[in-house]
Amino acid sequence: MRRNPALLFALLLLSGISRADGPILRIGGNLWNSDIDGRLRYSSDDPSNDVDLRRDLGYDSSTTGNYYLRLEHPLPLLPNALISNTAIKESASGHLTHTFDYGGSHFIQSEDVDSSLQFHQSDVILYYNIFDTVASLDVGVDARYIDSRTTLAGSTSGTETASVSGWVPLFYAGLGIDLPLTGLSVGADGSFTGYRSSRLYDVSLYASFTTSWRAGADLGYRYLKLNLDSFDDFTADAEFSGPYAGLFVDF
Repeated sequence: MRRNPALLFALLLLSGISRADGPILRIGGNLWNSDIDGRLRYSSDDPSNDVDLRRDLGYDSSTTGNYYLRLEHPLPLLPNALISNTAIKESASGHLTHTFDYGGSHFIQSEDVDSSLQFHQSDVILYYNIFDTVASLDVGVDARYIDSRTTLAGSTSGTETASVSGWVPLFYAGLGIDLPLTGLSVGADGSFTGYRSSRLYDVSLYASFTTSWRAGADLGYRYLKLNLDSFDDFTADAEFSGPYAGLFVDF
């Protein structure tokens, strides 16, 4: 009997995908204390129109809520799912260090400016457990919807708002290690992509503890990098990074 090499390879690959013994639903949330840094530019290709989030607008840090739902199941071939939501909402007052154009407004050096930053992202991640023993490896894809609004209001130059929204596809990977008989685990996970001259990274390192009552807590550090080049007429090179702490419950 002739055997199809491609079919044999696919069967071997699928046989290596680990499946949970039963459905596991985890609901959790955390508070993320992140430093804010970077530059923004709107409706311009000239780098001299960059506005600095710290030096010009006065941003420093943000405390942000993140909520998620994770479902793992024993059904073959069907991926597991992770749905998460992060919303950053901050405002600041600054003193401009240079003159620049932002959209249709011309802002002047030494002008006082109030601003608001709203950055919302929703993720739908589909992934497979490649193996799941003491150590685990997950790989998949992340469909991320970004919705951002940045408003600058100068004391003499008027008000301008940049709105950005759209879907971004990313790769997803996660690695975890359980410490037997302790309820403790450590790991890292993240999503990343690069297309044209834009880059996006969202990576977390964490340690978690699960009790015998199927509830637990985690501590970690998250780094979010946005390098967008003319995404919806908006250019950004911004970073959000810092520690987080959260709670979760398994069903």
